[in-house]
Amino acid sequence: MPKYDVCLSFAGEDRPYVEEVARHLTELGVSRFYDTDEQADLWGKNLVEHLDQIYRKESRYCVMFVSQHYARKMWTKHERQAAFDRALVSDTEYVLPARFDDTELPALRVGTGYLDLRNRTPRELAELIAQKVGTQVPPPPAGWEYQLFAETVTLNLGKLKEKKLDHEMAFGAHMRTFTSDTEALDYFTARTRAFDDIINNVADVLSTGRQQWAFGPAGRKGDADKIKHLASLFVKAYENLLDWAADLRGTSTPERHRALYAATARLADQPLKQIDQFVEEFATAATRGAGDLRLTISYDPADVEAELTKVQTT
Repeated sequence: MPKYDVCLSFAGEDRPYVEEVARHLTELGVSRFYDTDEQADLWGKNLVEHLDQIYRKESRYCVMFVSQHYARKMWTKHERQAAFDRALVSDTEYVLPARFDDTELPALRVGTGYLDLRNRTPRELAELIAQKVGTQVPPPPAGWEYQLFAETVTLNLGKLKEKKLDHEMAFGAHMRTFTSDTEALDYFTARTRAFDDIINNVADVLSTGRQQWAFGPAGRKGDADKIKHLASLFVKAYENLLDWAADLRGTSTPERHRALYAATARLADQPLKQIDQFVEEFATAATRGAGDLRLTISYDPADVEAELTKVQTT
């Protein structure tokens, strides 16, 4: 009898997602091989032989997390070779592909059924794995709507990692060049209006009406698809803030306007931090089946106003 219901094969870059899947599998009572939990057992062993044993003999299924990172790593190549060797002699499906992207994987046949993870939370995947191995999945707990919203937001925010890093280092790829004061000031005015629209959009996404549309009225359960859509819209507003700041930083202007553009781009800093804090606190509350979707965004335009005054008086 196999030691594990399922083994998880993934690249290190995808660990944050897989770690959550592993945690939820434990909660569901599914035995799984997840490398971090086996550190003491793996210590000192011949990993080539030991992992071959796990991925070829000691698991009922192998969930293969396919991504661009997975396709090029040495250890994942070894794991998938062992898994495919097992699949060749298995009477039933063994390799269960789950895709982060559309990367082609050698030996994975084109017609093989897979799950798309781009809009699937770790909890949802874990429940599907549990169903696959024959473990009964309990009904969703009270407050599952808050957990789904928090997990979907966290999942989609993770896709913005590079943009967030660019913002932290105040980087913006070159977008355009203005050579005249008139062009620079006109574009500045247009972008400040766009900033107000983005901030208003965040409030609109979390409005009482939209919350009720997704989460349902008091005493009635929410709609999972609507909750995930609302979460995606919320993250899109966050991404729009990042793009807005990057656009300003990527605009070349006459020397006298550069400090104005830099100060304006920094307007996004505080709202982004406030949203990050909101997401963190909401995720913590959601684990208790609670949640509060009220978010207050504030920012201080004093630096922008000071730089604008300098431009207009010189």
